[in-house]
Amino acid sequence: MYVSVSRLTVEPSQSDELVAAFQARAGLVESHKGFIDLQVWRSDRDPAEVLMVSRWEDRDAFKAYMRSDDHKTSHARIPAELAEAITLERLEQMHTYDVVAQ
Repeated sequence: MYVSVSRLTVEPSQSDELVAAFQARAGLVESHKGFIDLQVWRSDRDPAEVLMVSRWEDRDAFKAYMRSDDHKTSHARIPAELAEAITLERLEQMHTYDVVAQ
């Protein structure tokens, strides 16, 4: 399994808007080979801190999606005002982990 974590900060006043945008997403990722799930986590101490956590069968499946037109389309749907309020602090695709035991 391959896990990718996008660490975001967003203006606290727009945190709920980011969550709503995720809930209204096009859902294009679900059709990609190797996709398992995608969740948004928000800190219970700081509403500006948001993690987007996706799980994949393997790194190659994740990389294929990241290069896909569906990925570009999904990100293009984010309202410009919201996109400007979001900062990608770190994409941990280079620091992700294979699940080796459960």
